[in-house]
Amino acid sequence: MPKKDYYEILGVPKGASDEDIRAAYKKLVKEWHPDRHAGEDKKLAEQKFKEIQEAYEVLSDPQKRAMYDKFGYVGEGTPYSYENNGNGGFGFEDVFRDFLNDDIFNIFFGGQRTQGRSTGATRGHRSSRRGEDININASIDESDVFSGKTQNIEYERYEECENCHGEGVEPGSKWVTCSKCHGSGVVKEERRTPFGVFINQYTCDACGGSGTIPGEVCHACRGTGRVKRRASATVNIPAGVEDGAILKFPRKGNAGTNGGEYGDLYIHVNIRKVSDYEREGDDIIANVHIDYITAILGGEVTVTLPNNEEVEIEIPAGIQPSETVVVKGKGYPNVRNGRRGNFVAKIIVDIPRKVSSKERELLKEIAKMKGVKV
Repeated sequence: MPKKDYYEILGVPKGASDEDIRAAYKKLVKEWHPDRHAGEDKKLAEQKFKEIQEAYEVLSDPQKRAMYDKFGYVGEGTPYSYENNGNGGFGFEDVFRDFLNDDIFNIFFGGQRTQGRSTGATRGHRSSRRGEDININASIDESDVFSGKTQNIEYERYEECENCHGEGVEPGSKWVTCSKCHGSGVVKEERRTPFGVFINQYTCDACGGSGTIPGEVCHACRGTGRVKRRASATVNIPAGVEDGAILKFPRKGNAGTNGGEYGDLYIHVNIRKVSDYEREGDDIIANVHIDYITAILGGEVTVTLPNNEEVEIEIPAGIQPSETVVVKGKGYPNVRNGRRGNFVAKIIVDIPRKVSSKERELLKEIAKMKGVKV
């Protein structure tokens, strides 16, 4: 029998990777499928199709490929044939509907399918998984930002089962070999197609790929290794915290599985505003209203912070509207070092719509002195 050049049939070099071979095969099997051809071309397509199947069957198998590379031949015959189904052929659309999908292609030709979420378990070993994090909102008053606040928070979380200590097995029982995969951690299914028999392998969904299952499931946690309980945590919200800040508290989340560590607790801080003050970093920005006399002569204005602390603001004579006065050390405390920012007063000069008759006479005298006609 003349030697067949399987690499030439697939159009790949001898050193081609498995991915290159697979890609070439996928392209050619679509191009030369007999149902895509008619007449004399159909016979040629049938022959090409068989050769492509034979070449791929050898080059996709590491052992067969190694034998072929060494001896140039791998046994006789091929498991693939093209047969009429009684309706003029395979029915290209029916047979290859799923084949054109990459996932199904993987299943047909050596890929591995997994069901559910893989835990990374290997035979005889149950891999651990870290517990989920928990997110909770906590609200504090604007006044609490100046001093910080200790708050007790109650929430539900999964904790390690005390009956089985997180193992999922009833005390006195033990882990036994999984009856579905017989301890291998994987399930193999044969799939018969017009091209031969293909093996579909996927992680065992009964044991999660570990190869073992509880002889008797823990009655308290039903085999999960953890139970849901009401928990509480004392949370220290630091002074200077900003609205929307997220505080992390390690190991206060859900218990892990198979010995995995606890997740974390995240507190999302919401600040209830009572003032119209704004915040820029650690500074408090506030509109401060003064009358026109204070703006002209200068003076002192007192404002109250959300924590009832009073701040005295010295207004210089002749201050103009929209100018600012800064009072150092009267802002919010810095969350890291506790040093306070500044209070920044944006001056708004209030002009009265009406004045008393006496005040009007005095203003007229001032206008006369200034040469202002009124």
